[in-house]
Amino acid sequence: MSTVLTFFLFTTHFSAAIASDAHLKGVFGPLHNWPIIPIAMMLMPDGRVFAYGTTPAGVQNGLMHYAIWSPTAGTGSNAFQTLPNITQTDIFCAAQAHIPDTGEALLVGGDARVNTLRNYANSDVNIFDPATDSLIRQSQQMAYKRWYATLVTLPTGDHAVLGGRNDRLFAGSPTIPATVATYSPTPEVRSKNGQWRTLSTATSDIAYGKLGGESWNYPRAWVKPQGEIFVLTGSGFMFKLNTAGTGTLTKYTASIPAGQAFLPTIMFSPGRVLSVRKNRLSFVVDINGAGQPVATASGNLAYDRQYGNLTVLPDGRVWANGGSSTGNDLGGMVLESELWNPATNTWMPAAIAATARLYHSTSLLLMDGTVVTGGGGAPGPLKQLNGEIYYPPYLFKTDGSGEFAPRMEITDAPTSSIGWNQNFSVEATGNITRVTLVRAGAVTHTLNNEARFFDLSVPQAGNTVTVRTPLNANIAPPGFYMLFVWDAAGVPSIARMIQIG
Repeated sequence: MSTVLTFFLFTTHFSAAIASDAHLKGVFGPLHNWPIIPIAMMLMPDGRVFAYGTTPAGVQNGLMHYAIWSPTAGTGSNAFQTLPNITQTDIFCAAQAHIPDTGEALLVGGDARVNTLRNYANSDVNIFDPATDSLIRQSQQMAYKRWYATLVTLPTGDHAVLGGRNDRLFAGSPTIPATVATYSPTPEVRSKNGQWRTLSTATSDIAYGKLGGESWNYPRAWVKPQGEIFVLTGSGFMFKLNTAGTGTLTKYTASIPAGQAFLPTIMFSPGRVLSVRKNRLSFVVDINGAGQPVATASGNLAYDRQYGNLTVLPDGRVWANGGSSTGNDLGGMVLESELWNPATNTWMPAAIAATARLYHSTSLLLMDGTVVTGGGGAPGPLKQLNGEIYYPPYLFKTDGSGEFAPRMEITDAPTSSIGWNQNFSVEATGNITRVTLVRAGAVTHTLNNEARFFDLSVPQAGNTVTVRTPLNANIAPPGFYMLFVWDAAGVPSIARMIQIG
């Protein structure tokens, strides 16, 4: 087994020796600078992070710039590129998802100015190509303008877009006419060839419109194992959206306690969603069955985490960080993070951050098993042109020394796309006892609905093991997944990116 401490963010040169509980809580690395506030972040198939949201001064505006971070280069200024956005689309608060076939980033909607005022909406469609680092505006637009919408990757590789606001509420001035807040409660589907169709018979103000606890605001939505889209609203109502034809929306009778627009929710295992609700409650919603969703209490968090984030880790636990009990405000900010264990249904304290992560902050799992968390501001009490790296407990020796554990390396894994329910082999420099998959993430506004986690069965441990991909595209939408292998001590390798579908 080799010690891999020079790859990815281990090059940041910080000492964890004083953290005797690092193997229990993890450790934050030092603050590092970002060229913009990373209001949205996406992990690309090459391991880099595509981010956008503000100017280099931290001012709201996705019209001018976007950034690329190369984690393998560390966290210094040379690891970042700031590139010009020449699309004429302000991608501030757009929706984003990966394009499964190519690994490109699909961005839809965003901000627009009307009579010099921001926070209206546009219907533009843009694609970020990581091969050329270019952001390219597409000729086919959506039927509706959308600001704060959600993109869902479908089993076919198409994308559904839900929610978003169209016009803002403005009382008017002597020089600027008044406007009324309007929303975009009719979903649309973008096919892989770029054509759009409207789900005109699935319009709903409650599921993804002005009602339902501001359900227009980045609707919480994922593909069900049966193929439809599951929608969980802030008010606790739940829906099933069939995207065939012009669409069919069905309201479930089951519900859960109310949440808020910016309390985080994430799919942490196949067909199971962890949702933080009001009063520090959390619930698991199981959508694996063909009938009603089944909701169970999953413990109370230690802190209220408005504007915080949830990140599913490669060991299957969920990490909660940031947020505040008083909204986008330092008065109730939370620096201590928490870990949720699905095996025990309990939350436990984790590492303490150096600074607040509030509105417009993000957290994203990287290929070395660490989590980058950054941003906050525009607007906010702090203009956070910075990030921190969270090193989870599984990266440390369990002897209390605070030292990093040695990590085996993957020496052979699939390099071409593989199908569902298909065997494949993985080879490493040590004895493999566990294999997990985590889908490459796309996060903004406390929502990473691209995330998926899978624990693949290992029939027999060894340097080479044969495992099987998830059963179908409903469970594991086509796209790019991080492949981690684990040793007997519970330490993961650095991931290899594989393509499924």
